[in-house]
Amino acid sequence: MIRKQIALVMPKIFPALLLVGGLGLVRAEADVVTTVGGESLQGKVTFRDGDVLEMVRESGEKVRISLTDLASMDFTSADQPWLIGGTGVLVTNGSFLAGPVAKVDERVVTFDDHPKSLLLTRQNTAALFFQSLRSWDAEALRFGREGVFLRGGDFMGGGLVGLEEGRVIIDSLLLGRRTFSVETEAIAVILQEPVAVAQEGWSLFLEDGSRLRSRDILLTDDGVLLNQSPYHNHLVAKNQLRVIRRERARPLLEMFRARWLALEPERPLAAAALGEDVTAAELAESLVAIGEERSRQEAEWNAAKAEWIRCQQIVSRVKAIASRGASHIGRMQGQVEDKVRRVGQDEAMVLQAVEDISRKMEMVERAKTRFEEIKRDLNAIPREDSVRLRNWELQLRNAERQKQTAERIANQARAVQRRYEARVKSSQRLVDMARERVVKAREQKEKDDRTHREAEENLKSAKVSYDRASADLREVSEEYRRMEFLLRQKGNGEEK
Repeated sequence: MIRKQIALVMPKIFPALLLVGGLGLVRAEADVVTTVGGESLQGKVTFRDGDVLEMVRESGEKVRISLTDLASMDFTSADQPWLIGGTGVLVTNGSFLAGPVAKVDERVVTFDDHPKSLLLTRQNTAALFFQSLRSWDAEALRFGREGVFLRGGDFMGGGLVGLEEGRVIIDSLLLGRRTFSVETEAIAVILQEPVAVAQEGWSLFLEDGSRLRSRDILLTDDGVLLNQSPYHNHLVAKNQLRVIRRERARPLLEMFRARWLALEPERPLAAAALGEDVTAAELAESLVAIGEERSRQEAEWNAAKAEWIRCQQIVSRVKAIASRGASHIGRMQGQVEDKVRRVGQDEAMVLQAVEDISRKMEMVERAKTRFEEIKRDLNAIPREDSVRLRNWELQLRNAERQKQTAERIANQARAVQRRYEARVKSSQRLVDMARERVVKAREQKEKDDRTHREAEENLKSAKVSYDRASADLREVSEEYRRMEFLLRQKGNGEEK
């Protein structure tokens, strides 16, 4: 008896208190249809266009059922109840759309993968949920006023300004404009009370934890079509459905609390699980079992904390590396620009040398022409005219010296040109090498940035795990204290 009672306590205390998310889904072998008259039918359901479905029973019999005769359809095994999704949007018509919200502006609410058939506005949004609600969250959350519900149970009243890049912005009359992380701080944002939750209609419970409310539905070969606000020709595929039920919609938080109270009906959870006739010895043995679970949760909490700290250290290190890489690239880019300027200067000097050579060659050509003219005139002078001969020979020697000087100056200009051309080639090689280093540095910087982003994501995940481990430890510690109290009560009662 004792072991059985302990077995009742342990599964219910810990995993069952997490009211949302993470449940593996297994399809039942047979669909279950319940009519408005209370008849239950099992078989394989096929949708027909319009308002008729067809069921093939195990016997092979085909049964056609109209929507007017339908009370519910269940496509899942009975031992795996639908659970409310952890993140998503509560619509004013009582629908809950599971999935992370990417952005909220002054007009619309946008999911990461926003279907065009879903028009979610600020006007038809009642609340935004960012994290999984636990038992105490569900109990504390109310729709009395607009504001943000924070981890730990705190509530800050204020109007929603918007949501972007994982931060929700709230305008508080007392505290002014504040922002909160949707991953680590904000649990939910309340905008308004759902106004149509009691409306008669249909509830569609989906695999992802969504609950879609609509006054009317239309069956198609592919699934269920919704065409009432906030839906516009919104098709829900049959393989996404878990349950279709005709009902007045229950408020979302009422569904949270109903599931919680089913586990803990107005009494400590341990007492509800063990029963009223439990002995002190049985309570003591259960206390030991819960103590063992607390020790395990403490170990998980310590591990999660260590991982969180390790991730913080990694983020700091890779962030510093990425920062140094950016500075290094800036410095190398400056070096490239300096070398490019030098190449430009040397190229300008090459052009100047070319222009100078052109001028020097003109001087050479004039000197050559003068030399040839004097030489011709000299050859024309008679040999007997020795005076003239000596004079023209002197002029010829002077012209030759001028020609040689001009050629020497031209050669010097060519040498200058070759020197600057060599400098251009050398400087260009340095530029190319520097640019290659910049490219490699940028590639390394991209790798460092990716590493930094991955480290940041790991840090976020580690923080979430740490927060969850902290919440689990608080809960099991509280349950341990409750069991201790029950044990003391039982002891006092037995003494009396």
